Amino acid sequence: MAEGGAARWLSRLHRAEDGLLAGLLGALLLLSVGQIALRVFFDAGLAWAEPLSRAGVLWLALLGALGATRGHKHIAIDALPRVLPPPARRVAWAVAHLAAAGICAALAWFGAGMVGFEREAPVPFIAGIPSWVPMLALPAGFGLMALRFVLSALAAPPLEGEGGA
Repeated sequence: MAEGGAARWLSRLHRAEDGLLAGLLGALLLLSVGQIALRVFFDAGLAWAEPLSRAGVLWLALLGALGATRGHKHIAIDALPRVLPPPARRVAWAVAHLAAAGICAALAWFGAGMVGFEREAPVPFIAGIPSWVPMLALPAGFGLMALRFVLSALAAPPLEGEGGA
């Protein structure tokens, strides 16, 4: 029963993640179209639209990468695992995913360092929001990807045609 509850919780988490990604994409699209309309028809624009769009694209890229990691749709070199026997394939899968987790963890660490430096001398991002807030995308996105890669390393590789190796 606990396993079924965990699966439901994980399914809800994935739906929320997908909803957040779709909502962010829709909001960025509306903001861009609105900004274009304001410039074309009223010769005006929103001063905060461009920096918000840039930060939104950063968050969108990292959330998209997180989703790709979840479905094993990320870029991977998988020629070797295709020719290895199952036990060696399992080891290659674990080593590759642990290496990817290490790289993502390092990027999360460096991203957290960047946020820390920015917090020491923040500049305004948009009214009322300091510049370090949108930069949280780096440690959050890469940290969650590192966690996904660790969990993936502990699981069995997907069968051919299921994505990944």
